[in-house]
Amino acid sequence: MTEVTKQPRTLRDVLFDLTRGGLLDENAVPRIDAYLSAQPVGTSEPWFVKLLLALGAWVSAICFVVCLGVADLVREEPQVLFAWAVGFLVAAILLRNLTRHVFPHQLALALSAMGHFFAFWGAIDLSPRDAAAAAVTGIVLCLVLYPLYRDSLHRFLSCLLAAGCLTTWIVVDEVWPLIHVEMLAKVIGIGLVFMYRPDLRVLRPLGYAMAVSVPASLFLVLLPEDVFAAPWWPANAILAIALIWLYRWISGSWGRMRTEPLILAVLATLAMACFTTPGILAAVGLMVLGYARRDLHLMGIGVIFFPVFIVVFYYDWQISLLVKSWIMAGSGAVLLAARQYLNLRNWAQESLT
Repeated sequence: MTEVTKQPRTLRDVLFDLTRGGLLDENAVPRIDAYLSAQPVGTSEPWFVKLLLALGAWVSAICFVVCLGVADLVREEPQVLFAWAVGFLVAAILLRNLTRHVFPHQLALALSAMGHFFAFWGAIDLSPRDAAAAAVTGIVLCLVLYPLYRDSLHRFLSCLLAAGCLTTWIVVDEVWPLIHVEMLAKVIGIGLVFMYRPDLRVLRPLGYAMAVSVPASLFLVLLPEDVFAAPWWPANAILAIALIWLYRWISGSWGRMRTEPLILAVLATLAMACFTTPGILAAVGLMVLGYARRDLHLMGIGVIFFPVFIVVFYYDWQISLLVKSWIMAGSGAVLLAARQYLNLRNWAQESLT
């Protein structure tokens, strides 16, 4: 007596069973089939693998550039450097888009890193203002390669590099007002990608790069006042308004903002904007947005930066340790009182169940 092996059930079998049972409309099956066929196949590696790939690409690029220099194949002339950059970038794009294997993709990432290196080298040699030339080069490379190099890791790193170069130029050339304009643009970009156009998955790497660069750029608060002279209250205002707008987007209308939990959230946000560092507001905003979108990456970025900025805020206070200890003790008492208050409210109990 032979044992009959059962074939694994597919999604199509489940849909047909639901249709026969009257639980699904017959016209819905073709629509579901068409929708699933249009979705890209998930072949993404874990984030730590992508991080190792990025580090390996830069190490490979540095070794290859040193090899070219030792072989006397590179001359320090802008035209030659730009020619090398274009050659490496074109080779990287072709290798990435025409192959489906892991090793060519890693090689393409290393070639792209070498192309970026030569492009920055040539731009800095060509311009007397190094920081401005690096910022323009990073932005141009990001705009050109984002649609051509179809890889999420490369898009994320390219956008993050462009944002870092732009922030460096603002600090080096002391164009202080632009730091807040840059932050406003990043906040708007995060909102467009994750709040209003989450269907455009091609923009996700851009959104994640902005989500990392916003709190990362706020570490400038650690610089001495004679080095970084920009006031921080515009950043606090921008992030507080963005956080209140996020509350409104989650609630669905301004009318629902009159409810007790949202009123408390708005008051807490305004209080943080008055006396905390803007990094805390940025971290809270990323955690709230990540929770609303069920996005573990955004929540992880916020969770990582939040305790760091708490420490930064504590050590940035220009007051004695005794006053700091009283403030920390008072903050703990306020949090305990808030917890006790939430335990007495019905809406807080409903949100926990």
